[in-house]
Amino acid sequence: MKYKLLLLDIDGTLRPSGYERIPRENAEAVNAVQKAGVKIAIATGRGRTGVGKGLLRSIKPDGWVCAGGAQLLDNKENDLALHRLSNEEMYALVDFFEDYELPLRFTFHDANYAYIGYQMFVEREKAKNLNNHIVDGEDQDHHLVEMPFGAFGFIPRALSQKFQEKYGYLGLQFLYSYPGSDDCDISETGVDKGRGLCELAGLMGIDPAECVAVGDGDNDVPMLRAAGLGIAMGNASEPAKAAADRIGPMAEPCGVAELCRSLWPEAF
Repeated sequence: MKYKLLLLDIDGTLRPSGYERIPRENAEAVNAVQKAGVKIAIATGRGRTGVGKGLLRSIKPDGWVCAGGAQLLDNKENDLALHRLSNEEMYALVDFFEDYELPLRFTFHDANYAYIGYQMFVEREKAKNLNNHIVDGEDQDHHLVEMPFGAFGFIPRALSQKFQEKYGYLGLQFLYSYPGSDDCDISETGVDKGRGLCELAGLMGIDPAECVAVGDGDNDVPMLRAAGLGIAMGNASEPAKAAADRIGPMAEPCGVAELCRSLWPEAF
């Protein structure tokens, strides 16, 4: 199979945990594959606004699957598709998270607005070197400018079940990053990286079977299943590994570069 599109998760994949930016070797390898004719897409739970300047070094993607599949962009960063939350869905999340005093933020075009628990998000960003462009949104009014196309929160799984018992009719899904973690992307049912892969590939005239997807977290599972070749990093969660066709190297120090060299040796 000649693969035409490579989709890469950022955190835990391109950017090993704790690194401020992706390693130079990863950027150079991805650029070599792109120069050889393979299209490159970034597939991340971050909104585009949360991918800070310099994070990807010299990589210039041909497309983006952001906010866990809710925001698709082209190579000039124009929106191709947006899957926004409705007023009812957003208000239900805010009410529930406030009741249990849980941190909650929403993704908009200009920033990630923390409606609840801004300080906890700040502390997490510093601890994990994320730099996800989170601002204090505790006045809870930015949705009057535009509706968000992504949500992210810290919520124990038992409480997410309580949310579904109360608001299950809304069809929201909680996509946790890793087993045992309480941080998760929140979106409408069917909006995930797998759908984003299929949508972006279709817009590029590429069959999903001609795509390689690389990730490490539970929220990468739909993407790994949708791709013709799904690769879970060696440090990936067990659900990601189970969904993948192949297990790759550890992300640290430059596992993506190693993968690129093995999949497209002609590019080097």
